[in-house]
Amino acid sequence: MPQASYEYAVGRISQLSTKMLDAAKLRRIYEAGSFQEALALLLETGYGGNLSPEQLATEEIDYVIREQLQISRRIVWEVTPAPELTSLFLLEVDGHNLKTLLKARLLGVEAPDVLIDGGSFPLEQLKECVATSNYEPLPKVYRDTLNRIEAEVSRGVDPLKLSAEIDGAMFRHIKNVLDDKHDHSFVRDYFSLQADFQNARSVVRARLLNWDVDKLRLMLLEGGEIDFNVFLEGMDTPMEQLGAKFNRGKNGKLISQSVEEYVTTGDASVLKRKMETALMHVLRSVKWDMFSLGPIIGYLLGREAEAKALRVIFGAKRGGFDYELPELYA
Repeated sequence: MPQASYEYAVGRISQLSTKMLDAAKLRRIYEAGSFQEALALLLETGYGGNLSPEQLATEEIDYVIREQLQISRRIVWEVTPAPELTSLFLLEVDGHNLKTLLKARLLGVEAPDVLIDGGSFPLEQLKECVATSNYEPLPKVYRDTLNRIEAEVSRGVDPLKLSAEIDGAMFRHIKNVLDDKHDHSFVRDYFSLQADFQNARSVVRARLLNWDVDKLRLMLLEGGEIDFNVFLEGMDTPMEQLGAKFNRGKNGKLISQSVEEYVTTGDASVLKRKMETALMHVLRSVKWDMFSLGPIIGYLLGREAEAKALRVIFGAKRGGFDYELPELYA
């Protein structure tokens, strides 16, 4: 169960952090002569926990990665002195599970084997909620959103709208928790930056796909510093002025520069890369704050960045192509 002491939690996390993979270890794994040799090198580091020989023989690297992530999430949940704030960083897992379960039920098929343990809500609880269309055990924001989705099911399933509704519920819930706790720590900075960046990305996506303003409005996330109207007005702003349009609040300059780089290069992926790097910087700024959640959340998201890098490496080895190693939370 969660501990009351930051000292204990950070000490435990500091020990575990020494076992994480750095760029040198990842490079050694990539340079292995075969997929099996690379997997063996990975497992020598202790990655993936206590897997059986039968499980290893399948060479299912995603299984190994998911096992390690679930172990890491369980440990973080066990040691955190602030479970309510920590849970906010696990909500993406719940969002993935809700979307998967809902889409499977609405399509009349079994949920695929991609459900993930270790979210803010117990996986079995989410399965029961979706199976029975009863969302009473969930927080009010999720309850209201999912009940609204259920009411609209008779008119058909729009996967994009369903995903946007659940993402929106996540950010509204995060804002409510932070407001209720009067939290103005790095946790608010992290999610505020993410909301503003995602909203800017939605404007770019909407313009590329010729969406109307109503469709964009559905995609916008609460909790950022930039007013929704600024993003809505971005639909009619000349592209060369779009970056300047978003230069509002403490996140505005970085978002403005990122949008300007997109306009110059035409590469929409730059916005995602810039966002991920900026979010890493938020965590790095509190990495050594021994009396905050900084080291704990840094470990949690560091493991996720590590998993992303491993998927790229093993995918490249299978496919025989070069790769660019994603940035780590080092």
